[in-house]
Amino acid sequence: MLLLSGIACIAVTGLVADRSGSQSLRTSIFDQLTTLRESKKSDVERYFREIERQFVALSQAPATIDGMVAFTSGYNALQGQEKPPPELMSFCEKDFLPQVANLVEGDLTASSCLPSDPLAIRLQTDYIAHNPYPADDRQKLLSAGTGTSYDIAHQRYHPFLTRAAEASNLSDIMLVDARTGTVVYTIYKGIDFGSNVVEGPLAHSGIGRAVASALRDGTADGSVVLEDFSAYLPSLLAPAAFVAVPVIRDGQVLGILVAEVSKDDIDKVMTSGGRWEQVGLGKTGEAFLVGPDRRMRSGSRFQQESPESYYAALSEVGISNADIERIRRFDSAVLNQPDDSRAADEALAGHSGTDVLEDYRGVDVLASWAPIDVLGTRWAILAKMDVSEALAPVSEFRSRVIQVAAAAAAVLTIVSLLAAGAFTHPIREVLAGVNQLAAGDEETRIPVKGSDEFSELGRAFNSMADEIAARSDKIAQKTDEYEALLRNVFPEIIAERIRIGDESVAEAVKNVAVAVVNIEGLNALISDAARDTLKSINELISDFDEAALAAGVEKIYAFGETYIVACGLSTPRLDGARRILGFVDAVADIADRHGRSWNIPLALKAGIALGDVEVGLVGRQRTVYSMWGVTMLTARRIVFDADANSARVTKAVLEQIPEADAFVEEESVSINPAETVATWQRPIGTTPAATAAT
Repeated sequence: MLLLSGIACIAVTGLVADRSGSQSLRTSIFDQLTTLRESKKSDVERYFREIERQFVALSQAPATIDGMVAFTSGYNALQGQEKPPPELMSFCEKDFLPQVANLVEGDLTASSCLPSDPLAIRLQTDYIAHNPYPADDRQKLLSAGTGTSYDIAHQRYHPFLTRAAEASNLSDIMLVDARTGTVVYTIYKGIDFGSNVVEGPLAHSGIGRAVASALRDGTADGSVVLEDFSAYLPSLLAPAAFVAVPVIRDGQVLGILVAEVSKDDIDKVMTSGGRWEQVGLGKTGEAFLVGPDRRMRSGSRFQQESPESYYAALSEVGISNADIERIRRFDSAVLNQPDDSRAADEALAGHSGTDVLEDYRGVDVLASWAPIDVLGTRWAILAKMDVSEALAPVSEFRSRVIQVAAAAAAVLTIVSLLAAGAFTHPIREVLAGVNQLAAGDEETRIPVKGSDEFSELGRAFNSMADEIAARSDKIAQKTDEYEALLRNVFPEIIAERIRIGDESVAEAVKNVAVAVVNIEGLNALISDAARDTLKSINELISDFDEAALAAGVEKIYAFGETYIVACGLSTPRLDGARRILGFVDAVADIADRHGRSWNIPLALKAGIALGDVEVGLVGRQRTVYSMWGVTMLTARRIVFDADANSARVTKAVLEQIPEADAFVEEESVSINPAETVATWQRPIGTTPAATAAT
């Protein structure tokens, strides 16, 4: 009886440990999924806040407002064309309609993709039918060569809007006349170019609803509205979401600035760039978004990793062949993959939760869900992992418990029945302590009494637990100190790459304004034996640093007579050239003030360029943060040809600043034996003394 009691105790211990371990592991997985869900939710909200911030800034930019006026007046001044030319008919009938014919019910005719308005026909003729570039590169056409006021406006503002779309990674930017609802400009020149999105066939499309919402809800304060994903005919019925904001001048709404949101960017946020295992989702976990129509707003991990198995699973759970074919056609689950789970329903109703349920593949998963609101649109965010993977350690633990129980039963059979009672209690305590420690409870300790072998085991366990807790605290402290040091020494983007172990830490950054400033006259300061040279130079450079901070530019380098700054590295800036030029004017005044104070003639020369740069860490023994590239080389080169107290700029800089008329064109500067750049120059400084020195 005592032997059976001992075996029963072991069995009960194993059962309790199994249930406790299963529940603890399930709770731990739910906590992990919830943490990941909240992290992804914050990332998506941050992404749309950044889109909103950049889009509002773009709508208020002088170039955007002037472009809205120029494109609208240019469009209205066009000479209409009553009949589409053969090239435009051919594009519609041979290139466009065959690609969408299988995706819609009924027959499509040429009227589905050809405008009826004579002005729109003229516009599509000039920029689509007669465009020498292929369909995917139509945005490369700067001028149609017609000489119309519209074409002149296109030459002037198309580069600015194209750069703005690239800087914000938007799929397209469109300008819509607020009075007529006509799309008077797009970057990529689709069939929506020249269409009326208020009264025409596109009025009920995503762009039509976005424009209507912006006119209705966004005019009071110029706020951004988001139109959720829907099939968009001009994009060959691919899923498209739009953001829109009014363009306002002096309280009057001139038009609507519309952009197509990149679904690929949302996918990168939700999939961590395909690094599911690295972020703790194992081999079957994923996080995704679901819209009010119970269809996905981000991609499926399984469609990306093993598409054929994914399609087979969808077919088995009854997903329609039409939905599966659309996923294949667009290579995306966005808007095509339904999710009718309870998790999606509760999240869209505003509730958060966790539970075990069946996912869209018909597989049991541990899921965590919550609502997410972006720009007035409610989505559901879900994080999940297959039960088979999440609870796999429970099965392994159960097998080990059975093995231990069998071994203990064999031992109990051999040893005295009287010893069974003495063994049971301390073994249970040790197993409970091990389970708690394995579950992450580093505070657990085993009560120790006496001096027998089990007491020694308990003391050894407690000593081991103390050591683990102390090491965990030390590791956490050192990790925090290391990460804090990285973020103090390097920019955030560089510090993060060092933290994850990248050996080559470098980044390519687009649309960065760079200024190289040379200070002439410091030699006279150095040769003045009566003056504390280092103190004087420190005063001058400190004032330069304060001017950089005030102008919103970043100091890159200061050595000898050279001071280098940039704008647009850490934070994208549409007005980087204007900020750099303001900084150069400010330091010219500072140099003039110090020169007069020291009775030493100081003069500044500045070279300013705009474009792409590369930044990163250079060197192995003494690592420094540096910047290089053609833009940096250009700024370094043109500063040598600048006159004293003047700034030399490139064409890209000149196009971004409103006061371009103040510059005078100078001779082109040779960058290398095979390349020259055109430059312009104007005096720098705002005080009379500084400008008079020129």
